[in-house]
Amino acid sequence: MGGVIIYEPEEDSDVNEFPWTVTFEPSGGDDWDSFICGPYERDHAVALAEAVALDDAEGGVLAIVKPMLPALSAEDVSATIDELREAALEEEEEAEETVNGTPVDFDDDLEEEEAEFAEPPSPEEIREGMARTYRRLLDLDADSE
Repeated sequence: MGGVIIYEPEEDSDVNEFPWTVTFEPSGGDDWDSFICGPYERDHAVALAEAVALDDAEGGVLAIVKPMLPALSAEDVSATIDELREAALEEEEEAEETVNGTPVDFDDDLEEEEAEFAEPPSPEEIREGMARTYRRLLDLDADSE
């Protein structure tokens, strides 16, 4: 069985409305070029990733599900990088905390989850989700109002 890594934003985060991608890459001893699929709605991206990676008989597929950030300039990208760097530093500082004098390693708290979806979305469902995603990206719905 392969693996799936899913970015989990807060429920009320704007990121949930962004388009999502799935990066498929080799894991273990496989040697092939990774590739990115999308954009999808989040649920479709998760279902597709799980259907491929968790059903892979050879166990050599890792699927990474992440949002696409709508950066419109180099300054937007640089600002996002700065924010992520600051968050990583804060996370490091938190990881250095101790409980009863003993350092706590928060990475040990990772746990495996069962696949959320029994069946991946159909090609038609994916097309409909892509259309909704593109309309949101291009704000086409606002033009019809």
